[in-house]
Amino acid sequence: MVKALRYLKPFWLSVLAIIALTFMQVQFELALPDYMSNIVTYGIQYNGIDDPAPEALRASTYDAMRLFMNEEEQKQFEASYTLENAGSPMQDIYPALASEAVYIRTDKENSGEFLIEPFLVVSMLENEEMASAMGTNAEQVYELISAKPEMAETIRAQVHEQMNSYTEENLRSAAMIALRSEYTALGISVESMQNRYILKEGLWMLLITLLGSLCAIGSSYLSSRTAIGAGRNIRADVFKRVESFSSEEFSRFSTASLITRTTNDIQQIQMVINMLLRIVLFAPFMGLTSLFKVLRYTGMARILGAVLIVIVLLMAVTFYITLPKFRVIQKLVDNLNLVTRELLSGMLVIRAFNNQKKEEQRFDDVNADLTRINIFVNRAIATIMPAMTFLMSFVSVLIIWFGSRQIDLGTIQIGDMMAFLQYAVHVLMSFMIIATIFIMIPRSAVSAKRVFEVLETEPAITDPDSPARLPETSQTIEFHDVSFKYPKAEENVLSHISFTAEPGETVAFIGSTGSGKSTLVNLVPRFFDVTEGSITIGGTDIRNVTQHDLRERIGYVPQKATLFSGTVGSNLRYADENASDETIQTALEVSQSSEFVNRMPGKLDEPISQDGTNVSGGQKQRLSIARALTKNAQIYIFDDTFSALDYATDAKLRTALNALIEKTRSTVLIVAQRISTIRNADKIIVLDKGQISGIGTHDELMQTCKVYQEIAYSQLSEEELA
Repeated sequence: MVKALRYLKPFWLSVLAIIALTFMQVQFELALPDYMSNIVTYGIQYNGIDDPAPEALRASTYDAMRLFMNEEEQKQFEASYTLENAGSPMQDIYPALASEAVYIRTDKENSGEFLIEPFLVVSMLENEEMASAMGTNAEQVYELISAKPEMAETIRAQVHEQMNSYTEENLRSAAMIALRSEYTALGISVESMQNRYILKEGLWMLLITLLGSLCAIGSSYLSSRTAIGAGRNIRADVFKRVESFSSEEFSRFSTASLITRTTNDIQQIQMVINMLLRIVLFAPFMGLTSLFKVLRYTGMARILGAVLIVIVLLMAVTFYITLPKFRVIQKLVDNLNLVTRELLSGMLVIRAFNNQKKEEQRFDDVNADLTRINIFVNRAIATIMPAMTFLMSFVSVLIIWFGSRQIDLGTIQIGDMMAFLQYAVHVLMSFMIIATIFIMIPRSAVSAKRVFEVLETEPAITDPDSPARLPETSQTIEFHDVSFKYPKAEENVLSHISFTAEPGETVAFIGSTGSGKSTLVNLVPRFFDVTEGSITIGGTDIRNVTQHDLRERIGYVPQKATLFSGTVGSNLRYADENASDETIQTALEVSQSSEFVNRMPGKLDEPISQDGTNVSGGQKQRLSIARALTKNAQIYIFDDTFSALDYATDAKLRTALNALIEKTRSTVLIVAQRISTIRNADKIIVLDKGQISGIGTHDELMQTCKVYQEIAYSQLSEEELA
């Protein structure tokens, strides 16, 4: 899978942008629980008061608080507040200024924590119920301290000792609750303050949500484009490599397997690359950042830690069970494609022998195997979701139970517990995403391995480092003691083949089935390389030139005619896209195709279906010949291409072809089964069990070659041969 990530290199700018956008999205999403906590704690519980240090104080409260401060605190207190006398223009904000002086806090940079204790003391003394419970009132205490200043220190020490039994959070909460009375006394609308606070925090949440959504959209868009682009490049490289394969490589990878690797396997890689860029980046960012935020609440973090251990164990077990199955799945997909391809290709034969039921059963067996193992894997993966859902619900219950106790003790706020709950859910969701990814990655790793098996397979037939150039004119083709055997075969298919084919000469090959005729002509365009000996064109070994340069000079008609979906014209121009109309017309006339093409409604624009299924076998063969002739090649190879033609058409085609060859001086190599097709060839080579049994003209071979005589007499009468 790591090798597949190399295909992200052309998209490095997009990858960086995805990382940045994902990180920003995570930060925006994780900011929301804190804002929600603030709304619950400060907006609802404390009426919009978020600072225990008073924003403003009545002069009476200010003077009373000074009584419970030491000299250093008094100086800091005085530096933090500015006196506004009655009638100040600020009475629109603080209506109490209409009748009394108010101290307004101007230094908000420094912490006002030292004000909490004296403010709470004054608030308790001025609370009638609490003062009555203590058997005194504020006026009496203030008078006592004024008369005996040393009493202030004693009272302050007692209060400080008593308040030490409370947590810092308790004191802050008590101070903010007490501030409501002070602000009400100042004429401030606490309800309006609360609404403003909730509205402000809510608008920030909306803005953060919008920004997070934009980051998510941008990240998803870039991830999809990058993954699709990488998949496109991998697919192009695989196809390019397959195009360079010789028959040796095609025997190693079946056609069905190559189709699966080019489609299904690359689709798996593409999907995982998208997930890696989008989700795999998102999950660690979200999980780690949430963990850092969770660690602020050490008391409840232990609950989450225990659950994470269970999740990791669950992931490990699922991973261990499913990994081996993914390799089997891809092989079964190969097998399913193989069977499907065979059934579709051989449908006419299947119907002809009434074997539909048998083939249906064969397909059902392969399909059932794939279905069975997919069900097993999906069930194993499916257990993760309910298990994670149970764990998330279980953790939520534990957090609420433990958090409520902490709230009761005053160590945390309700909003903090809610924020912790959201962070814990984010952590668990991140681990669940990672668990899913770790299930998907092994499958894509199997696919990546299969794809890179193709990409890393070096073709057996390659171009030389310093290639030679073939002459631009037709040259002599010469086989020098050529022997050939197929890869991993023990015996030669061809042995010690030597002959020459001159420009303008027609050389025919005939022999029994399996004698090596097609193999011999396929050595010329280097579909295979000779095992021993050499083949030269104009004295240059064909292994010393590039395959493109060699095949540029060859017009090839295979044993099985192949047409591509498109039109008649596009199939002919497949040999030479720049071919003139005159060249195409000549090719049609020589191949005896012009008559039926002119009868077609669209003529050259007549559609041709895939593999030419909308034309007859003979028409397909003739169009295949016309395509080769469109090329105006130096060498023409006809690999048993006249077998689908009737005798009359065969004779007309050979006559027209001979006339064309006389003008072009091209070399023609013909593999044939019929004596009538090749009897007028300049040279006939008779093959028997991979060796040359005779070379000569028809008349010469009838006198000297027993194998040729047997073939001739099996096809024609003595009168026809005379």
